[in-house]
Amino acid sequence: MEGDRLKFYTLREEDKHFLASLLYATGLILLWRGIWEVSYELPLLENVYFTLFVGLLILTLTGYIYREFDPLSGRTVRLAKLLNTIIGSEERGGKFSIKYFDKIKGKELPLQIPKIVSIEGEMIIFKENGRERFVPFNRITKITKSGKIIWKG
Repeated sequence: MEGDRLKFYTLREEDKHFLASLLYATGLILLWRGIWEVSYELPLLENVYFTLFVGLLILTLTGYIYREFDPLSGRTVRLAKLLNTIIGSEERGGKFSIKYFDKIKGKELPLQIPKIVSIEGEMIIFKENGRERFVPFNRITKITKSGKIIWKG
């Protein structure tokens, strides 16, 4: 009973990444605001809207805002690491199973781990009936180890 109540309070990795991003953004905003307070000697920087625009412009042009506020990037990286671990393990999927949603058949299918050829970008490439098949990460529905779900899409 106590363990069930505590599950409510645990944060997913996506949530932790998002909260960390908000903290970084707040730090950047405060840093820039401090710089602006010091630089009020310049009449142009006295306008709050101008300073907001310049700060956002800098974050946008450097690409920082896109790297830090992409909520799905952390999920994709973790999934790629997990899949590489599974494929590289000695068992080669002995205890693991992967399921994905097949759009053509319209149902969830198991992916046989020994048939996986490689992982490129955000795609799993596997051989089936002599042909290479491609499954994007976003169609992976779950990964289990010994029957216990370790990742769910």
